[in-house]
Amino acid sequence: MSNIQSIIQFLKGKPEHFISITNQNNGNMVGKKDIYISDIPNEDLTSYIKFNLGQISEPTLVWIEMRAKQGVTSIKKNSCKIEVMPDNYSQTMPAVQNLPVVSEPQPQAHPAFLAAPSLGNNIFGLGFPEIMSMQQKANQLEDKKEQLSELKEEYKELKHNFNLLEVSHREALSKLAVAESQKEMAVMIAKNENKSFTDSPAFAMMMEKAPEVLAGIVAMKTGAVPQAPIGLGAPGVSETHDQFIEFINDNLNENQINFLGKICVQMSNQEFQKELTTLIQKYAGN
Repeated sequence: MSNIQSIIQFLKGKPEHFISITNQNNGNMVGKKDIYISDIPNEDLTSYIKFNLGQISEPTLVWIEMRAKQGVTSIKKNSCKIEVMPDNYSQTMPAVQNLPVVSEPQPQAHPAFLAAPSLGNNIFGLGFPEIMSMQQKANQLEDKKEQLSELKEEYKELKHNFNLLEVSHREALSKLAVAESQKEMAVMIAKNENKSFTDSPAFAMMMEKAPEVLAGIVAMKTGAVPQAPIGLGAPGVSETHDQFIEFINDNLNENQINFLGKICVQMSNQEFQKELTTLIQKYAGN
């Protein structure tokens, strides 16, 4: 059986089997990248090679690799070289390199020897060192293809994980914004609940409308309860009290009244009275 026939038998052996053909004169690929048995009209590999080489004027050497799909990659099963002669050289079949073609590589054989089982000094213009170098480069290329496939899978997984983390991050930001809003609302409610009467608008209105009740408000702020109603015309209020309240009503503004109230709160403090008396005496002579 010739190598051409062996290649055809290899392609027909399993659906995942295919070949690749390279023009050794210029390094260009001949035909499709992956050639299956269905791509070869009438299973005539010789005519297929000649047709895809186009017009040639001299013998052309082609390299054929027999491969099989394995997941997302492929593995090499065998390889051989064929010398194609121009039509004006010969009408016979293309010259075939005398290499044994097997459908599966021998386990004990190194892949390099499958490409060049003959150890002659020159095979179709190439010596054994050149053939070994080409085989080594082909093996390195396959390794790189497998590494690239693995990296693509890792990238796909990393991208998926990144998208999940991005969604989780957005959800966390939304929950944080809601929590901050709830916290601010709770603080505002607590402040409103803890406000005393003296901090309310009603207290401010009272200070504007009724300055004569200053003494009573001061007593309320300090926690003391006045013994009798205090104010203009109130029973039991001395003339001095009336004059003091009239003076406040006629001469002091809100800020001055508030300041005077703070002084009144401290009147039970003897030390404060002494310091205040000294301060009054200091400015009374001016």
